[in-house]
Amino acid sequence: MKKFISIPGFIIICIAAAGFITLAFFIGTWTGSAGKVSIAGAFVTVPSAITKTPGNIEYKVSVPGTDANLAGVTVNFSSTSQYVVFNPASGSVTTDSDGLAMIEVASKEGTPTWASSAKITAACTVEDINLSDDTVRLSVKAG
Repeated sequence: MKKFISIPGFIIICIAAAGFITLAFFIGTWTGSAGKVSIAGAFVTVPSAITKTPGNIEYKVSVPGTDANLAGVTVNFSSTSQYVVFNPASGSVTTDSDGLAMIEVASKEGTPTWASSAKITAACTVEDINLSDDTVRLSVKAG
């Protein structure tokens, strides 16, 4: 009688097949879990008006649905009005261990009385995720 496959050959085929199945499962699991994590940003503190007395604006960067806050993220603040100034003047601050980026905002010295309102924008990038939020229009008072 003629043998089609030997016992050692059969064992090698089974081990190879098991290895391919395990490898295929690992690759499938890894690819399936390689999706992006959601990142959220939101204003926490916004002054009711921008005046010559500096007020604070706080912007929080976090992972929704978790207690994770993102520290070390650079948040860039800007305004639609040329009569708004930030401290630091660059408008860039880094989030602290609570995920908060805090910056001072005030009206520029010599702001005319007709300068009525401005929006403040906070923008940041975490890996390849871009966030950008605007405040409601804030009243700008002469400084």
